[in-house]
Amino acid sequence: MDARARRSLERLSTAVLDLAGRKAPETLSVSEVARVAGVHRSTFYEHSDSPSELLRTVLRTELDAVRERHLGGQAPPDVALQVHQTTLEVLEHLERHRAVYLRSFASPSDASLRTMLGEHVRASVLLLLERGAVTSPVGDRALAAQYLAEGAVGALSVWLAGPAPRSAEAFLADYARLVPPWWPSIEG
Repeated sequence: MDARARRSLERLSTAVLDLAGRKAPETLSVSEVARVAGVHRSTFYEHSDSPSELLRTVLRTELDAVRERHLGGQAPPDVALQVHQTTLEVLEHLERHRAVYLRSFASPSDASLRTMLGEHVRASVLLLLERGAVTSPVGDRALAAQYLAEGAVGALSVWLAGPAPRSAEAFLADYARLVPPWWPSIEG
């Protein structure tokens, strides 16, 4: 991507995050996002098909960078520490974009961010299972990964909706008591 396209994408990303923090993501229009970003509608369409898709892409890119930082490469030597660090950074991501996630989570017609977050967790779990960093007691890795992902997203959404200040360490301690014994302990 050339420098101009990168700058346009950065402006669009900032605009969609700002707008989605103030109003329901599914109500955003291309014109609105382009106007706030200071770009033409055609520039928007060079990067995405819709504001909702752009929002998911921006948030997924951040989450994927977290996974790559902590779980990328070969199987980590201390998987519990890597999962702990990954989870802390995901909590920071959720806190940073709290308004955006809460609006989406509260919308009965928009499960896209909940689904995107679940897909991210599922992919992270599958990565660790496929590398042998963790071992599931069931042969179906997809089943184990989906089970953990659904529970994680539920727990994360409850934590995010809780009153401030939200403690990441308290979340980690509670979550460590909820996950199955074959999953690495993430309690700090």
